[in-house]
Amino acid sequence: MASQLPLPQPKAVLRGHQAQVHAATFVRNNQRLASGDAEGYVVLWDLTIVRPRAVWRAHTNAILGIASWGTDKIIT
Repeated sequence: MASQLPLPQPKAVLRGHQAQVHAATFVRNNQRLASGDAEGYVVLWDLTIVRPRAVWRAHTNAILGIASWGTDKIIT
């Protein structure tokens, strides 16, 4: 008989994009999360306070990939 474990609940829901998120990656030793959406916006999340630290429009079209570059840069 299968055990009836409770369903996992989210710790937080990150709400900062108006469009679908196409890319996400952890940066700065997992202290930040960078996410990019279909309208070209990038959100840099501070995971200790679960809020956006910075928001900017990197492109006029969709973000297809996002990564850290060095210790202080993000490339899309």
